[in-house]
Amino acid sequence: MFPIVCRLPQTATTSRFSRIAPSSSKPNFGKGKPNFDAKKLKKEGDYDLEASPKSVLSTFIPKIQNSIFGGRSQAPMNWNYPNKRLDDDFKIEGTLKEVVEIAPDLTRGEIKKLKKEIGELMDNPLDKPDYLAYTQGLKHGEAMIEYEFKTDEDMKKWQTGCDSDRKQGYSTVELIHSPRNTAIFKGFLNTEVIKDGKTTRAGWASMKTMDKLAFDRKKKFWKWGRYSHLMIKCRGDGRSYKIMLYVPGAIDLTWGDMYSYPLHTHGGPYWQYEKIPFSRFFHTVGGRIQDNQKRICEREISSIGIGLMDRMDGEFQLEIDYIGCYHDASHEEYFAYETYSIPMFNPQTI
Repeated sequence: MFPIVCRLPQTATTSRFSRIAPSSSKPNFGKGKPNFDAKKLKKEGDYDLEASPKSVLSTFIPKIQNSIFGGRSQAPMNWNYPNKRLDDDFKIEGTLKEVVEIAPDLTRGEIKKLKKEIGELMDNPLDKPDYLAYTQGLKHGEAMIEYEFKTDEDMKKWQTGCDSDRKQGYSTVELIHSPRNTAIFKGFLNTEVIKDGKTTRAGWASMKTMDKLAFDRKKKFWKWGRYSHLMIKCRGDGRSYKIMLYVPGAIDLTWGDMYSYPLHTHGGPYWQYEKIPFSRFFHTVGGRIQDNQKRICEREISSIGIGLMDRMDGEFQLEIDYIGCYHDASHEEYFAYETYSIPMFNPQTI
């Protein structure tokens, strides 16, 4: 049975407090059931997000399972969890009636994608020079284009977002298909902080690939493993953008993992042919640079994004012709940044 992408009404749970009992209770590890009233907690802490749109943060009362460790979280640890970003005003998107109505069309579209994937796998590999190049090795200067913007189908693979989409600012963004068969990433960056009592900074806009395999399966860029550089043809307005390579894992702790590197544009009418070594991308989580760095695994990249967050108010525009990979046989650098072992007394080494 294939999964349906639409979400059904659920109760919100999380694993952050899965082993924290109420202040009035004492630890009860390995002694049978927890020594607090589960019904009372459920009455006070569990809310249907659709029926009662309270703050999601107020619904973080865990469900407890009996175990020798005193409890185990029932919070979902994969992409099926509806509120990934823990938004306060989040509402469940689909009801059972809506799922029944859209399921046939959705399933037919996904089956078409699956047939196309199977057909590509069954084709004769001798007719595919790129497959042969992957098995035989690449020549110096060889390149591969992954994304172009020639058709409307190419444009549908990308999605834009900014702080105003999440009610966290006033920036605007759009992605336009130009007559030159290029994509124009443009908008207005506004760093004014919205007065909601929670937001501390604003002013960002981004574009990201959303092309996935059939039935919402992740697409992995396994061909990128033989190339040494990320290649992009663009022309901008003189501002510094950021290229983001997303490598999320299976559990929620890795959903924010990505590798980033700045893209400095020159401004003016001339095109830039930028080649960035994969060894220069640094590890970030949720946009924050990590102390413990490691090299990116190109085969694990599932999507690519370009963002702007240079804290400068005003209009921006970046025109992109294509994005791909480039192989430089003379590039021998494995990783450009310092790596070190964390001392044993640090809890991260346990």
